[in-house]
Amino acid sequence: MKQLLFIIIVMAVYTTIRGQQINQSDNRYRSYDVLEKKLVTIKGFDMNSKNGVWSLEDAELSEDTYNAEYSTETDTLMAVEWGDRTYYSQDRSTVSIIGSENFMELISYDMPETWLRFPMQVGDSVCGYFNGSGPYCERFFMRRFGTYKTKADVAGTLVLPKGDSLRNVIRLHTERYVGTITVPIDTMEKKIPVFTVDSIVRLLVPDTAKVREDVYRWYAEGYRYPILEAKSLTFCDSLLTEEMYYCSPDMQRTLAYDEENDQIRTRLAEEERTRWLASSPDENSNPKSRGKNGFTYNLPQDDNSDQVTINYSTDHATKMTALVTNALGYVYRRADQSCAVGNGQTTIDCSGLRRGQYILYINVDGEQYAEKVNLK
Repeated sequence: MKQLLFIIIVMAVYTTIRGQQINQSDNRYRSYDVLEKKLVTIKGFDMNSKNGVWSLEDAELSEDTYNAEYSTETDTLMAVEWGDRTYYSQDRSTVSIIGSENFMELISYDMPETWLRFPMQVGDSVCGYFNGSGPYCERFFMRRFGTYKTKADVAGTLVLPKGDSLRNVIRLHTERYVGTITVPIDTMEKKIPVFTVDSIVRLLVPDTAKVREDVYRWYAEGYRYPILEAKSLTFCDSLLTEEMYYCSPDMQRTLAYDEENDQIRTRLAEEERTRWLASSPDENSNPKSRGKNGFTYNLPQDDNSDQVTINYSTDHATKMTALVTNALGYVYRRADQSCAVGNGQTTIDCSGLRRGQYILYINVDGEQYAEKVNLK
């Protein structure tokens, strides 16, 4: 049902979706950026689904928000979330995790993990080994090590909590296997033993020695940071924790000096407008009715209306689906109408939407129509 809702707009931009990239200029982390995130609770959401449509319409968002804050010291970028600090190095080609810290531990990585590689598009991946060590609870020495693989595994559409949709979304899936060794700190010699890739492989062989981490990030074209992030921890095939966080497009549009993504969103809006103006009938011709195969419709004009009215006539029983969207394809209103033989009318309440021009999509018997409508 969700796929049917978006078939009108998804199929028309399939080529554009395939070309979407995560790149350095648009998606690098930036000092002084502050993101607001909300905890997401949703039943039946398949994090690993590869059908290309992910819906948050039934999600419950926490009323409280928490911040992710980025700052830079020398050449190191620090991200603070929930009091945890993650340290990154980044250049034009990669973002790498080089350390982490919280109230219990301080880990420095001599084998960093590549967290992002630029550019990345669907099918690209990066993998390797990581190793770090440091004090734990002041009395212990801890070593954390493992393997990782990050892949841009699928592209598609993300349906937002209010029913709007983002197209050109790429999901990154990071799969980690993590091992940990902890010993009393007074048993350590002054020099910390060197860990090699062979050491990591050998210690990860027993199933009981590792935790599996799956991290998912949904990147949308025109937005610097993931719109949605999810993480799960599994030990011996038992799920330990699972959490998901939402960083809304509205909030990300307020980021300061993000000209790269401002330009992308402007370009996308213009491309959509040009494409649909080219495919729509000439508004100056103002035909009384349109349609085919026994179904015709017209849109009566009302200069003071905050609703869209569709008058129709059909010579057979059918079902009509109508969507009111903006030029980017975000779905604001939907109406489903069972049409009996004869004349009828469907009214879509658009109160609460900003005044301006929208696109009305109509789907009847597989035939698709697009009209410009003005809310005044």
